[in-house]
Parts: sequence; structure tokens; C-alpha cells
Amino acid sequence: MVTAPCPESSGQLPAIRRDESLDRMRASARTPRVPASGVAHEAWGEADMPETVGRGNRGDFTVFPSVHVAGGRVVHLVQDGHVPEPVRTDPVETALAFQEQGATWLHLVMTEENGGFDADTAGRVIDAVDIDVQLMCRAGVTDDASLARALGTGCTRLNLGRGSLADLHWCATAIARHGERLGVSLPVRFTDHGPRVAGLRPGADSGDLGDVLSVLDRAGCARYVVADVSRESALSGPHLDLFKHVCTHTPAAVLAAGGVTSLQDLREITTLAPHGVEGALIGRALYAEAFTLPQALATVSRPHG
Repeated sequence: MVTAPCPESSGQLPAIRRDESLDRMRASARTPRVPASGVAHEAWGEADMPETVGRGNRGDFTVFPSVHVAGGRVVHLVQDGHVPEPVRTDPVETALAFQEQGATWLHLVMTEENGGFDADTAGRVIDAVDIDVQLMCRAGVTDDASLARALGTGCTRLNLGRGSLADLHWCATAIARHGERLGVSLPVRFTDHGPRVAGLRPGADSGDLGDVLSVLDRAGCARYVVADVSRESALSGPHLDLFKHVCTHTPAAVLAAGGVTSLQDLREITTLAPHGVEGALIGRALYAEAFTLPQALATVSRPHG
């Protein structure tokens, strides 16, 4: 676990910084109290959250079983690195199993960190299944040519990962050009300076969470995958307050990731649907057989608040 202060221990979250263009987009939503310094210190409590953030329920809540791949085999993300999956090692077989169990979407993550990504393996997985695939490349998508290569795998949509976020201007340009087909992964790390978007190298970051959101929202980003990096593959429970906090500061859809360990965790995430959370990514809990994918799908099919 990250030892820097976090909301659970401090009870407070600095409100992310705003700009006028984002405020206009969110005119129907609550505007946080921001002092002249540009940084507010508000509790991450229910009292600070609007009831619906002007969104309402956007439709079906989607469960995304996750397949993370490095070196051609299935792995699990652990903060800035990954560990091998000991049983279900073949990414194609794993993806097909999730499809057979009822998945309608697959979250496929290429975790290579050697400056590129394994487009061949990504393409094999995508070609093997008949369901929609949301691809995320942790590294290697940093310019127009590599973006075209990633989109060329046949994925339904692509999430820009840590490597892409090193150049926010390029990310914004790509999002403006490709629209709904592009989303962004926001791996959040809590520090003494507030929430930061984690970078590709251990300890590095791409900037303040609020600053990153403002740039990408202005470009029209359609969705964010949001995770507390300290909870990835940790089976320690989802960071619900983080998901709500991001929802109150962006008009984009949010997909919740990291920490799901039980069906109750999943139920709690579905209650955030009126705030703008449209789905949840589930990885290690399925591999550890904490519950099954059919059980997860049945859980989110029930009415949620």
C-alpha cells in the first residue's frame, strides 16, 4: 500500500483545480469551493457529493473482466509493475472463457514497458472473441503512428495509458480527432501534494489529477478508467470516494477499477451509477475465484441506486 496520506486516513481530499471552460460544461453540476490559492481542502464525504451530478442513470452498468498481458502471458498489475498469473496463463483462452461465461465487453491491457506494446498478441485476442474489446496499452502509444497501430488491432475502443499521458497535448489532439473511440486510463497515486496521475516509471507522474482532467475534458474525452494504484490486484476494496470525486469534476463517463474483492464491493460501485460511473473492471478477484463472472453479471443486473 502507498504510505502517503490518503482520504481514508486524513479524511480530506483537496478539490481539484478548475478552469472556466470546464465549469461551463458542468454548469448544471455543483462547483466546488476553491479559494484564491486554487486548491481547496474539502472532506471526501457524502455531504460534499451532489445527489446525481445532473446526470441521472446513463443506462446499463457494464462489468469488464480484465486480461492483462506481458510477454505473451496473463499477468496482474501491482502498482508500478506486474506479477504472473499462475493458472490461467494464456490470454486468448482466458478471453474466450470470459466470453463463454457471459461477458459482453473485455478489458485487455498490454503492460509491456519496453517502449512498445505487443500488437500481435492484442490482435490475436481481439480476433478470437466475438465481444467488444476495450484495449489499453500501458506504454508504446505515444504518437500518431503507434496510435494507428493500436487502433488497427480491431479493438472497439482504446484507452490511452501511462506512456501516452507523458504528452498531454498529444493526448488531447488525439482525443479531439478520434472522439468516442478513445478514452483515458487515470491511475491515481496519493501523495503529500494531493492526488497525482501515475507515470510509467516507478515514482513518476504525469501531473496533478485536476490539471490532467481539465486538459482532457477540454478535448472532449468520453470516458476515464479510474484506479487507485495502491489497490490494483490488492483485493483490498474499491476506492469509492475517488470514483465519486472524479465524477463530480468531469462530464465524462467513469469506469471504476482496482480493489474489487467481493460481490458487495461490486454492489457498492453500482450505487455510483447516478453519479456517472458506468461500469467496473474486475481482474484478480475473478482469477482468485472470489466470485464468478456470472455472479457478477447477475449482481449488476439488479436495480441499483
